[in-house]
Amino acid sequence: MSLKKKIAVIGVGNIGRILVNGLLKSKLVDSDHILGSTKNHNKNLTKQFGIKTFTDNALMVKEADIIVLAVKPQTIQRVLSEIDSAVKPSQLIITLAAATDTMMIEEALGMDIPVIRAMPNTPCLINEGMTVLCPGQYAEHEHLEIAKQIFESLGRVEIVTQEELMDAVTALSGCGPAYAYIIVESLAEGGVKAGLPRELATTLAAQSLLGGAKMVLETGEHPAKLKDSVTTPAGVAMDGIMELEDGGLRVTLIKAVTKATDKSKEISH
Repeated sequence: MSLKKKIAVIGVGNIGRILVNGLLKSKLVDSDHILGSTKNHNKNLTKQFGIKTFTDNALMVKEADIIVLAVKPQTIQRVLSEIDSAVKPSQLIITLAAATDTMMIEEALGMDIPVIRAMPNTPCLINEGMTVLCPGQYAEHEHLEIAKQIFESLGRVEIVTQEELMDAVTALSGCGPAYAYIIVESLAEGGVKAGLPRELATTLAAQSLLGGAKMVLETGEHPAKLKDSVTTPAGVAMDGIMELEDGGLRVTLIKAVTKATDKSKEISH
């Protein structure tokens, strides 16, 4: 089912392109219902996606039902000041800017407008993303449903209602792919050390993580129970797990998430 809304994406950079690509691939929105802005006129963007492009944000948002702020935190104040006179309370704002709360956007625009904060991650590029949505004080159920539809075109969607949790979301699922890449790289290095060709080792490592993750999501079983199903008594896996525990992998990953959460809080305040 297509979404009969005009969506204006301010900042069609990395995450903006991923969103536009996902919307078009899923056929949720037709290309003539997507508008995109860049600093300079980008003919390649029009050619690649078939969408109408702008360099004037204020002019673009006048045509939209939904405004997506796909910009960096350090530029969001400038962007809001550019569009504040053109935005209407009937529109929906979706912000992808990390460490930027909904109240700041509501206050900057000076009106009671529905704002939804979204934290997608980079696997959205291949429709295997994780996006967490958090509604502002004026966002209703219908607004959340629209945002959910949009980001389900890129992968899995979850909703939190306590905005203070978004720092932990950023640290876990936003940064999570980077942690996963390090784990895949390290496992592959182990395979190479054990004699496997590098390409094969990388494939085995990546598919093992992908399969393990899908088992957690699709069975609903606790990861510890699934781990136990692999570790037979006096078996190979048990020796490997003992090395992981001895090296502090579990504690290191917990520390990575808590440290990144602290950094997100620091940026947002």
